[in-house]
Amino acid sequence: MRTALLFVSLLLAAAVLADEHNDEMSIVETDLFARDTYRIESFVCPFKSRIDYEPGEIECGLLQVPENREKPDSRFIDLHFIKLNSTWDDEEAEEEDANDDSGLAPGRRDDPVIYLTGGPGAGAETYVNRFKDHRLRKHRDLYILEQRGILNSGDFCPKYYARKPEIHNVDTLEASANASRIAAENCMRDAISAGVDITGYNSIENARDVKALRMALGFEDWNVWGISYGSILGQAYLKEDPDGIRAAVIDAIVPLDTRGDPTSWRVVNWYNRVLEKLDELCQADDDCGDAYPNLGERVRDAARAATENPVSVDVKDTELYPSGEAHFLSDVAAFLPFILFYEQENYPALPAIIHAWADAVEQRDETLFKAMASGTGGDFFSGSQGMYDAIMCNDGMREAAIASYALDHEEFPVLTDALIAKGADEALAKSCVDVGVVPRPQSDYMPVQTDIPTLLVEGDMDPITPPPLAHVIAPGFSNMTYVEFPYAGHGPTRSVECAGDMLNLFYDDPTAEPDLSCVDEMTVPDLYGSFYVSSAVPKFVVLATEDKEKVPGVAIWASLSILPVSIGFIVLTFAPLVRRFEKRQAVPANGARIAAWAATLFGVLALCILGGAAAATIEIWELILLFGFVPWAVYGAWSGVLAGLLGVVAIVLAIRARLQVGLPGSTLTGFVVTGMAAVSLSAFLVVWGLGP
Repeated sequence: MRTALLFVSLLLAAAVLADEHNDEMSIVETDLFARDTYRIESFVCPFKSRIDYEPGEIECGLLQVPENREKPDSRFIDLHFIKLNSTWDDEEAEEEDANDDSGLAPGRRDDPVIYLTGGPGAGAETYVNRFKDHRLRKHRDLYILEQRGILNSGDFCPKYYARKPEIHNVDTLEASANASRIAAENCMRDAISAGVDITGYNSIENARDVKALRMALGFEDWNVWGISYGSILGQAYLKEDPDGIRAAVIDAIVPLDTRGDPTSWRVVNWYNRVLEKLDELCQADDDCGDAYPNLGERVRDAARAATENPVSVDVKDTELYPSGEAHFLSDVAAFLPFILFYEQENYPALPAIIHAWADAVEQRDETLFKAMASGTGGDFFSGSQGMYDAIMCNDGMREAAIASYALDHEEFPVLTDALIAKGADEALAKSCVDVGVVPRPQSDYMPVQTDIPTLLVEGDMDPITPPPLAHVIAPGFSNMTYVEFPYAGHGPTRSVECAGDMLNLFYDDPTAEPDLSCVDEMTVPDLYGSFYVSSAVPKFVVLATEDKEKVPGVAIWASLSILPVSIGFIVLTFAPLVRRFEKRQAVPANGARIAAWAATLFGVLALCILGGAAAATIEIWELILLFGFVPWAVYGAWSGVLAGLLGVVAIVLAIRARLQVGLPGSTLTGFVVTGMAAVSLSAFLVVWGLGP
């Protein structure tokens, strides 16, 4: 896992030259696009076998663009883009409109939306999968451009972390930082040797690609929607193509001019901010506050524990871990909760997870860390790390990170030291220059000044691009509405269900007062006062990866427990009806029958409750399964124990009935087998971490 997240501010002051630079750009703009062919080719969607969609619902294409428009001899590259067609269906409209309280007029709109992806370097497939059901698509087509240098748009460093795994298999933060620097340098040097012009991979050229796509598709103008790095790209695009934009929504904001404001990428500062906010919410809830106090301090406890003594576990996968050990350093220990803050669906469980995670780090929970090691692959980023590195160098963010680190370290030394090794940011900035990728002039990134109708959107609990950053860029937007979603994480316009309607209403009439009723739907998260902590999933993951030969035995144990209990429940539940229909009496069993039925009932309840709890947890996020399940899973655990106890009772009563009233052998066998299966199921659940 890599936590190279710190960016921000260089030293050049070009504010005086900004107006002159903008005038020059308007003069040479035609020349910049003189070599653009605007050639589009159809393309079989690369995710066709992984995402379920109907023919015509999603389409893919390739756009040819110059690699560097500022160089007349630059080669051409193909960029992958996707069109998610509007889901509006005239035949279904009448029925849908009867239940539609969004305030939107019926019909499919002609003005599409271009979505600007994040990262930088994030692949488009993740967004296609997420936006398939986004309510924006009910009325508008949605285009997604896979930016240059990313996956199907010319990834120039494929299998980034899969190369030379030995340099990443290290046990100190300093060595890890050095490995990241080496990987970035190797990537750029190899790409340059292969003929890639790395200097063309920057936010300004990215913005020009968006304009080229609009022109190639034949749209006079369209709507813009950008989140996270897409907010940086959105600001650059507003400057590059102002006449081609009807309206813009900029969400999870980072200023374009990060070099002008070293607070922009103070990741530790923003992380501490949301930890304090979550702690306030938890302390305001009696159950949560009693169970999970001092959330920020527990995170720092985990950071200290891993800083003093990183967690190392033996693993069999020497292909990924050449030393035979997987190491979990202080950056992972301190910043795993940071990742969970991105999605507000995680918030109910987050106080419990923070405590469980800190306990695991302090106690060096070998099963959990082995499971985490087993769950990683050769690549750690569902996109293109090479493009990320290029943006960081070309946009000057490597140098900007130095100022941010200094500010964070002064105020939050524990978390800052856990995130990045001393001097690592300076080394990364120097490596950009060493390989010949010098930052573009700061004048290219001066703040936006625009009157285009814009929504500036933030989630109040965003851990990396919080509300204060929106206020940094707000003065440049003269026709802007600020929208803040309470209790929301990173990019609420993509994750809050009603946000699609809000965007459609805004795009329908950008000059009108925006309808922000969606914001009022946000409620205080219902934080768990308890959490069902379980090692079940880590145990199964380790078994499946480290001890595959034992899997059949475990499967047989589970089957021989679950099947008889399930069959016994069905038989014993419906047997009275059958006897009544056949008009015969039950054989006296001195309570064994009732005990056996109760054992199967609680056994089936245990399976249903635990299965439902697993599904509910997955619905929040699969990662949470590493720590446990939603709180009500505990009822399944207790049901499993009761099933075992009642199974013992059923066996004892059945044997007693045999001795006292001559219970037939076949009936005795049935009750005993059913009781033993219930006992076996109970033991299975307890052994595999699913006991109370």
